[in-house]
Amino acid sequence: MTPRIYVLLLAVWIVSSLSGLAQEPAASSAPDPRALLAQSLAAAGATNVREFTASGTITYYWAGELVQGAATLRGRGADQFRLDADLPGGTRSFALSHRTGKRKDADGKLAEIPVQNASAGSIPAIPYPSIAAALADPAVEFTYLGLEDAGGRQFYRIRVSPNIPAESDPRGIMKQLSWIDYLVDTRTYLVAKTADLTHPKETITESYLHEIELEEYTAMGGVAVPTIIREKVGGQTTWELHLSTVVFNPNLSDADFALQ
Repeated sequence: MTPRIYVLLLAVWIVSSLSGLAQEPAASSAPDPRALLAQSLAAAGATNVREFTASGTITYYWAGELVQGAATLRGRGADQFRLDADLPGGTRSFALSHRTGKRKDADGKLAEIPVQNASAGSIPAIPYPSIAAALADPAVEFTYLGLEDAGGRQFYRIRVSPNIPAESDPRGIMKQLSWIDYLVDTRTYLVAKTADLTHPKETITESYLHEIELEEYTAMGGVAVPTIIREKVGGQTTWELHLSTVVFNPNLSDADFALQ
């Protein structure tokens, strides 16, 4: 082969290789987590939902015993939630308000909820008010954690956490206590689950996965509502709610979340 032909063939090979590279699809970038949560609100028809009241029935799973009763729920903004359950032994109440909380047992005894379990800033029920509040807060960080498969379906996992300056939280403890993950169905864009951490009353160094499963979405008042809400701690079901009614934006106040 003459040098001239060799150079010509080499030039053709280089051009062909570059053309092939140009035709390869570019690597897809990760989706915008903030946009995904905004799309979730829109898909549910919940863009303007800031608070709610709801009612239904609840079943508690206590040491292998099932205890059932009527339940009333209230949720407002990013961090206010109340659950009152009328059980055979009396009313059991649980309330969170501005990252503090109380629990009232059927015997009327009040107990403080440890700060490490009241700091996640999430509503353990209908998720729309907390999502809307996070989207409106410039100090909140959104992180896309990837796709997850479960039951033949795929979900976007999105972490929402406060942007706490290092000088205010040098060890990152408050940020670790305050994140919440939303799992959004890739087909419907509805939230199928939320996840955060819960801790024993005595310590923050030990933690358990705390999940809220949201199922059987039904249109109520023009909004897609999960009619089955299930709490799990460490993979074990602690209670399950079946909602029958819901009212959005009923003009709640701080007093609605105060236990005395």
